[in-house]
Amino acid sequence: MANRLKKLSSGLAAALLLTACGQSGGSGGEVAAGAPIRIAYMDILQGPNATEGGDRGLQLAVEEINAAGGINGHKLEVKSYNTDITPQGAATATNLALKDKPTIMIGFGVSAGLKASINAINQAGIPVLHKTLASITSPESLNSKLTFRIGPTTDMYAKAGDSHLFDTYSAKKVLVVHTSDAAPTEGAASIKKDAEAAGVQVIERSVPPTVTDLTEAVLAAKDVDAVWEWGYATTDALFVKQMQQNGVTKPINTFSVHSAARSGLIPQSLLSDKISYVSACGADALQTPEAVKFRAAFAKKYGAGATEPFQPSYYDAVYLLKAAVEKAASTEPAKVATALETIEYTGVCGTFKSDAEHNMLHNVPVVNFPGGQPALTKNYDALESAF
Repeated sequence: MANRLKKLSSGLAAALLLTACGQSGGSGGEVAAGAPIRIAYMDILQGPNATEGGDRGLQLAVEEINAAGGINGHKLEVKSYNTDITPQGAATATNLALKDKPTIMIGFGVSAGLKASINAINQAGIPVLHKTLASITSPESLNSKLTFRIGPTTDMYAKAGDSHLFDTYSAKKVLVVHTSDAAPTEGAASIKKDAEAAGVQVIERSVPPTVTDLTEAVLAAKDVDAVWEWGYATTDALFVKQMQQNGVTKPINTFSVHSAARSGLIPQSLLSDKISYVSACGADALQTPEAVKFRAAFAKKYGAGATEPFQPSYYDAVYLLKAAVEKAASTEPAKVATALETIEYTGVCGTFKSDAEHNMLHNVPVVNFPGGQPALTKNYDALESAF
């Protein structure tokens, strides 16, 4: 992988140089004195898959930095672009964003969307801090040195959840229920690999993302020690509700049950110390100074705590941009991208430092709900990924 990335770096060097000189049709070089540093926020902004207030953490960081004078004399300016959930939607949004000459792009929650946008991103030479988790958005798969992952990979999520179930509950037989789309299926493959190495038997159920009845999977849970359920807030909610309705009380590790409860898909009362989730950040349960400060600032501004795991991640992303610009002593996108490879920054979600695959975060907190309230079970750190 390291040799491959060196080849990618040299292959992109000419394009980045042209961009810096304003000759590539990209977003240009240094921001003019007194002009703002532009952030393109790329996310699903409309329709049933949109996350209301998904950019609140990002906006909070921008306000804090601007109130302190900006970055090297430049204020920050954010413009949002609707990527939709489709690859074409993301590609269209990317082209619109690049016309506005951003210094950096933050977002991209759908792996296929980033994949569809990468040619335009590479040509423009704009770095991207993204939250996708699948192998198709590794630097090698994207043929790019410009993308940096600010959340865990499917590999990392699997390792944390597996360790929780195998160690905490000494599980020797686990039911893995996952939706049939790319990232959950890839995650299930990692779980099975870890289970085989640990001598744990796996029973697998793959279901459509739009599934409306999980009774069969719930009944299968009666014969296992624990359940690993990897879907979306809707499937997490359905599984937890139907487990309760059928009187099955096995430990369950999920991917996003916290979002299900906070969005009203299930009552908070259904959550317990036997129900956990792998968090992209864990800001609601971590007790580090950075997490405590973020929770207070977020609640003060918005009147409530962060409702989505990537709200604090995007907050950290803006401060990663600040650290990169300060290290590069430049707002030129190519130099910011180079600085992102070498900076180390401790934020709300943990310590960010790029590995060879441009994964910047290496910890996954597992959070459960004693008394119905989120509490850190364990923060699994020093996690590595194959991509």
